[in-house]
Amino acid sequence: MAKGTLSIDLFQQIWNTSLTGYRGEIALYNWGEPFLNPDLPKIVGYIKKHSAARLILNSNFSFNFDDRILEILGHLEDDTIIISCDGFSQKICEEYRVKVDFDLVMHNIELMNRRKKPQTNLFWQYLKFPWNSADQAPAENYCKTQNIVLYYGAGGIVPHYPILPTPQPAKNNSSRCNFYLTALSINYDGEVYPCCAYYGPQKYSLGNAAQTSLKHIFTRGKGKEMLDYLTHKSPGHDGLFCKHCVERNVAELASWQQ
Repeated sequence: MAKGTLSIDLFQQIWNTSLTGYRGEIALYNWGEPFLNPDLPKIVGYIKKHSAARLILNSNFSFNFDDRILEILGHLEDDTIIISCDGFSQKICEEYRVKVDFDLVMHNIELMNRRKKPQTNLFWQYLKFPWNSADQAPAENYCKTQNIVLYYGAGGIVPHYPILPTPQPAKNNSSRCNFYLTALSINYDGEVYPCCAYYGPQKYSLGNAAQTSLKHIFTRGKGKEMLDYLTHKSPGHDGLFCKHCVERNVAELASWQQ
């Protein structure tokens, strides 16, 4: 998948075309580091000024962007910041997160805790691996003293510990998958994908939210074809992303590399 950052100008186009009046949650991250985007404070400020949507930001916080963090904190209200850190020491953290600086992570956590509004929530996401179990207790103790909610997740894909998503059965008979209802993704270039699990080729895009409204995308073309497949109205076809989902069939992972 091509890499890039979402500009404030394109975000405003997406907002005016597809998101005006939206009142749900918006996660400003997906397979990347959102705080590297210099326009992130402007995007956060625009959302908070023009809507009642709740924001979720997820970062490894291994960077020196004090001004950017403080500007964003000034906009946030009852929103959530997630710290992705899988240890409580430099040695353990760098096993999974390349070039992480644990001292910088802790600096940013303490900065946010001092300067955030009381209603802004801090969460610590800790992925479990065989090598980081000893750091779990110190991380838990620290979070308790800092009013941070710590939660655990399954470890990701690394060469010496190859865990892949396991196939999951449909939760009910009315839909093959409900993920698109809660995790619809709009990429940095405006391209729309059915869920946040996506990181494959652009050919699976359902449309562009800066050019066509989400309502139009999901009532015509690929978006409608995807919904018909997920709700058992059609058998679907190989051009649909959901036919190649690695969350349900890990054997399809190779098709995403094409």
